[in-house]
Amino acid sequence: MSSTKLISALVALIIILIGAGIYIYNDKSAATYGQVSTSALIGGDFSLTDHNGKAVTQADYEGIKKLIFFGFTNCPAVCPTELYNISATLDELGVEDAKKLQVLFISIDPETDTPELMKEYVEAFHDDFIGLTGTVEQVAKAAKAYRVYYAKIPEEDSEMGYTMDHSAYSYLMDEDNKYLTHLPPNSQIEDMVAKIKEFL
Repeated sequence: MSSTKLISALVALIIILIGAGIYIYNDKSAATYGQVSTSALIGGDFSLTDHNGKAVTQADYEGIKKLIFFGFTNCPAVCPTELYNISATLDELGVEDAKKLQVLFISIDPETDTPELMKEYVEAFHDDFIGLTGTVEQVAKAAKAYRVYYAKIPEEDSEMGYTMDHSAYSYLMDEDNKYLTHLPPNSQIEDMVAKIKEFL
């Protein structure tokens, strides 16, 4: 066998072995993750300011189930879409079931999203939504508790000069602020209604 063919064969073998290793690692990781209670991974303490300027913690929302979504008021598409869908979901649930659920919209851009701006923003979607903001440190702690990714991205063409990249899951929490389930972004409204009704 020529040296070129030998090298090609070795490279192919290495690729196969690496691929097999990654598959085994991912399979083991998934199995390990499945053994951990998700309720212990998502949710936790936070200290923020609501859209009326009141200092609040997670304890202020005990006694009622919550749907929590992280975003920002200058979000061009994702946040308006998700908040509209959540609003439509409350309408589909009906008055009585909707009363059993408090929607919390937590800002990931606290340097821009003041309580006054949050109030104007959330009430454009639903009168019962509550907007929460805080200091950079407070928001970071809340996002970490809910395993939310976000990052400030420079964007020269935007009015602010930046945008926020972020995950877009909505988290359903119980009356004791324990995780129940989550709703993926772009979920159909009927699917959101069905999933939430499982826990009401």
